[in-house]
Amino acid sequence: MTKGSKKRARKPASRPGRPDSPARPGTRPGTRPGRPRRTIGQFRNFGFVAALAAAVVAAIALIGVANLLRGDGNNSTTNGTVVIPPHTAPANGMTLGNADAPVIIYEYSDFQCPFCARAAEEVIPRLDTDYLATGKAKLIFKNFAFLGDESRWAAEAAACASEQGMFWEYHNKLFENQKGENKGVFKVDNLKRFAAEIGLNQGDFNTCFDEGKYATQIADDVAEAERRGINSTPTFFVGPNAVDRTYDAISTAIEAALATPGATATPAAEGTPPVEGTPSG
Repeated sequence: MTKGSKKRARKPASRPGRPDSPARPGTRPGTRPGRPRRTIGQFRNFGFVAALAAAVVAAIALIGVANLLRGDGNNSTTNGTVVIPPHTAPANGMTLGNADAPVIIYEYSDFQCPFCARAAEEVIPRLDTDYLATGKAKLIFKNFAFLGDESRWAAEAAACASEQGMFWEYHNKLFENQKGENKGVFKVDNLKRFAAEIGLNQGDFNTCFDEGKYATQIADDVAEAERRGINSTPTFFVGPNAVDRTYDAISTAIEAALATPGATATPAAEGTPPVEGTPSG
């Protein structure tokens, strides 16, 4: 070193991440570039979204269960594929079976209900063979037309068919053509076409239907069902007792009534008209 020269101080080398390192644009000193920081508020937002999604899923599930319980035709399982065999028991109006049969079965049904169509295809024919045709029991059909206008129109049309002794044929026709709830399948023109297709006198049927001859009776049947606490279809009673809609449950109840002295004299359901063989039973 020569005289008069000054010694330069060595500047320490800087490393990325040290406090003396210059920060890159958009980053804070001591952080890695390109990695966003999550704040507590962001985590709270994620939790809110997850809770909202769970609530939506739960609501959809509840709606599905409710539709199943009410037999919602919008989710119909029939899609026009039901095939119901002709009855073998004697028919009188809306009653199927011998008038003096010791056990009475009541069925509360809606023509737009897919579970009612399933019962008509799978349960009633077995009851027909085992109990109705053999004189052990009789079935009385009751309209619980609660799913909208087309349910009421179909019920009125079936009552008009009963005037010509073809309630059960028309009953089968309706269930075999069911395609959902209030979709236009049971609008007036189709109901009249069904009457022609099963061989009813078209003029008499049209007059009966157009006049609304059985509108009050159908409303009375609905009111009766509501008084009995019925809130789904089909609902079956064996005598005064409600039973599950399966063949096994109905059969068990019939056998119990037949085996119990005096139990076969089953009282009529509340509000059931006493005269059988009419559209009201």
